[in-house]
Amino acid sequence: MELKRFSNRCPCRLLLWLCLLCVVSTIVVVTLVKSPTDTMVSVQALLPALQANALRSLDCPPPLTSDQIAFDITDVMSGRATLKQDDPKLIERIRSQYLDPPSLHPYRLTVGDDPSQGQSAAVREIMGNFRDGFFVECGALDGETRSNSLVFEKTLGWRGLLVEGDPKNYDLILKKNRKAWTTNACLSTKPYPHSVMFQQQFNLGKISSDDVDSPSKKAGETEVQCLPIYSLLVALNVTTVHYFSLDVEGVELEVLKTIPWDKVDIKTLSVEFVHGVWSKPDLKRYMEQQGYWTYKEVSQSNGWANDFIFVKNDFKKREDVLRDALTQTKSLH
Repeated sequence: MELKRFSNRCPCRLLLWLCLLCVVSTIVVVTLVKSPTDTMVSVQALLPALQANALRSLDCPPPLTSDQIAFDITDVMSGRATLKQDDPKLIERIRSQYLDPPSLHPYRLTVGDDPSQGQSAAVREIMGNFRDGFFVECGALDGETRSNSLVFEKTLGWRGLLVEGDPKNYDLILKKNRKAWTTNACLSTKPYPHSVMFQQQFNLGKISSDDVDSPSKKAGETEVQCLPIYSLLVALNVTTVHYFSLDVEGVELEVLKTIPWDKVDIKTLSVEFVHGVWSKPDLKRYMEQQGYWTYKEVSQSNGWANDFIFVKNDFKKREDVLRDALTQTKSLH
């Protein structure tokens, strides 16, 4: 736990002993003038006891643990105080207030099985017909329009998590009866929860400001909770993600940098590369440093797809993916 408050008993005890030493020193100075020899003998007799007590005062009780700390969880969620991404108190909060379970009702969809703009097809070239995987899609929009995860859920029985920050879009997701966990939150751009102002604009909605206390609120803005992707996965007891679709209008790299890559196994990703202050080479370089290679770039002239497809090095080699993709293509003809 990064939120730390220490016991005040140790500083107080030490201060008392310092004051006592000052008093004794003053007495010594005064009495030395009157009787130097007797005073020195008395001081020498007192020193061992004073030193022992002073040393005991330094043997402070240990800092309070996270379980002993009384704090307001709202400070943690807003980012005014921080907890580790997997802190039990944070995970309990996410489970109880920020996750909605998969729907048990029939789908209420208006499009076919795969409304994606090419990202899911590229991932299927890598994954083949692998069943019972786990996906994460952020932003999930309305859970159907241009969804990159729907085909895996409907046709291959994957479980997953849909992340959508816009409250209006989130209400639409719930009406679709997706068979995945959902959360009305944005993904944190920092390795801890924080609140942001979110510009609501359907498929172009995005984080507009970190200043939630600003009195000048723009039209269409609303305050939204941000949660680390790793915290969400811990809350769901998920350590392996087979496909992570990340489209958050410009802060993709910042979100990726919050992930403890040694604690979660993400096999493939599609990451949008427009709108950010970073460059395409910046994104590719970072993912290569985390142990991924770029399978392909998926783009559409209408602007609805501008993504890199990344594959984890120890999951599938480039030549294996290319061979499997070629085999799948031939089987369709």
